[in-house]
Formats: sequence, structure tokens, C-alpha cells
Amino acid sequence: PANAKEFDGSIATASGVTKENLQKMKNVASAYWIDVKEKITGTNTSTVEGILTDAASKSPPELVVLIWYDLPNRDCDAKASNGQICCTKKADGTCDYDTQGDCADGIAEYKKDYVEPFVSVLEKFEGKVPVVLVMEPDSLPNLATNIGHPHCGNPATVAAYKEGISYALTQLVSRAPWVSLYLDAAHGGWLGWDNNLQGFLTLLSDMKLPLDKVRGFATNVANYQPLGEICPYEPDQGYRNAYCLNQQHQSDPCCADPCKL
Repeated sequence: PANAKEFDGSIATASGVTKENLQKMKNVASAYWIDVKEKITGTNTSTVEGILTDAASKSPPELVVLIWYDLPNRDCDAKASNGQICCTKKADGTCDYDTQGDCADGIAEYKKDYVEPFVSVLEKFEGKVPVVLVMEPDSLPNLATNIGHPHCGNPATVAAYKEGISYALTQLVSRAPWVSLYLDAAHGGWLGWDNNLQGFLTLLSDMKLPLDKVRGFATNVANYQPLGEICPYEPDQGYRNAYCLNQQHQSDPCCADPCKL
């Protein structure tokens, strides 16, 4: 509901095709990013609790999709969405990605002030409303592929991501098993490369997460790689599909590459 209302102001001042598109977009469901602790509890539809209350009041109850996103030292590579929980904070309150350590304080804050209240709110709505959660976009992909970046390879960040996600998943599957959980798997332009995918799968295996309780993987959550058309599978090395490489099959629509990647 909150997302739909945000379109009203733009619709009122738009015209022609733009207005038509905005009206269509208003009716498309949108996931809600829970990227700060303050969005967990409350009565309005800017909070998890308020959104679930609103969805549960409908007949039938509406599906709610939430993005779980507040790890310590979040977004270690790009820092485009620097979070509120840090392993170490600078004087201005932003995360210090350079100071090494075990991130004990940041992890404790994440568990106490984000995971616990979030799971507690979900517990209250068991059997009342269907919920989908996408866990910590870009976090594990960053560990798998950007470990050479000093901010991602910092032991504090590694500890925060591994312990934070492991703890969060364990709490969710034990206390809210009815929630459909998806682990973020970036997008095809990132983990679609054979070496990146292998690194991601190795990381998941090493972390020994409760994957048997996870419904699947979510892609195109933060940044977007168009799916396009599926190409015939012609691997040249490992799992890499070489069907379009080296200027092969350029007339096939599945090889369309407007960005010349």
C-alpha cells in the first residue's frame, strides 16, 4: 500500500504514455527493503509489523515480500548502501571498513537489534499472512568474488557476513519455518561467470548453512541482468557456455548484447 501511494503524486502531474506506465506500475507488487532497524516494529506501512498487519487484514491475506538487509559492514565493495550497523564506526558514524578485528560488537548489535525483533514480529503472524524473505543482497556474492578487496577481505567483514547470515537463517528456520526464504545470488552478469559461480558455491558449502530449509536463490535483486532468451548449451571449459563467445552465432537473438559485454 505504501508503495502504491507513492505513485499518486507523479501520476497527477504526468501525461500521455508516462502517465499510463505509472498507472500500470502502481498496480505491480513491490518488495519492501528492511534496511534499517527502525523499519521493523510499528503500526504504519513503513514497518514490517505494519505491513504484515495490513496484509493480514485482507481477504485473502496478501503475500508480503521483504528484503532482509542490515549486516554489519554492509555493501563492502561499492559502499553505495552503507548500513547503520558497523564493525567499527568512524567519528561521523559511518562504517570504518579498514580496521580489522572480529566484529564482535557489530555482530552482537545485529543479533540483538535487528534479527531478534524481526523474527519476533514474524512469529506473531504465523498462519495469518504468507511471507517471502530475500536474505542480505550482495553480501555472500561479495565474499565469494571480492575477497581481494581490502574492505571485503577484512577479517571483521568476513566474520560479520558469515556469522550474521548463519545466525539469521538459523533463527528464521527454527522460529518462523513457514516463511519462504531465498538467499541472494546477485545476477547473471556477476555470478554467471564460471569461476565466480564456483567460488559462491564453495562458500555456501563451507558455511554449512541450513540450505535444506531454504526455498531457493533470488537473482536480480540489487542490480539487474536481463534474462533474455536461453541459448543452446555449448560449454567450452567447465560450466561456461561458449555459444555466443568469440563472435559466434551473433545473429541468434539469444546472443543479443547491447552493452557489448
